[in-house]
Amino acid sequence: MKRTELARHLRMTATRLRKGASYRWTHQGRCNCGHLAQTLTGLDEVEIHQIALRSEGEWADHVAEYCDVSGVPVNDLIREMLSFGLLIDELGDLERLSSPKVTRWLPRGRRYLDYRSRDDVVLYFETWAQVIDAEQQWHQSPNEHILINGKIFEMYEARTEIPMALDENPASGYVA
Repeated sequence: MKRTELARHLRMTATRLRKGASYRWTHQGRCNCGHLAQTLTGLDEVEIHQIALRSEGEWADHVAEYCDVSGVPVNDLIREMLSFGLLIDELGDLERLSSPKVTRWLPRGRRYLDYRSRDDVVLYFETWAQVIDAEQQWHQSPNEHILINGKIFEMYEARTEIPMALDENPASGYVA
């Protein structure tokens, strides 16, 4: 249910941006993460920017240094955002519009987005909402064909990397 609500909030954010809400990638209350924070928390851009500036860095740094129990204001803000079903890695990917879970479902010819472009941010939010809807639908009916931007949806599985292993004699330097 939280993910369904998150999809609704993503669409609300996209609509607000499309209608001309103030957008500036270098402002932590009006950037990609800042706009989603506005929608999820009800705080305005100035409040979000002030909270974010109490900690060093931009949103990617805040996400990387996130600690649920630190009491740092930006971490409290992130925790509130996560309470809506948002995952920490999704928030980290949002600032650069880089989640493979989302980008693989962009319309043909739009694979690479400019994270500073309002139109690209809107497209990312809308596609992300469609992906969440498709995931929910897939869990209910895994054999049903679900389309996102003309492509048949397949549940995303993150690639796992297998660390290089040495043969039985590590001193040999040969990889098994």
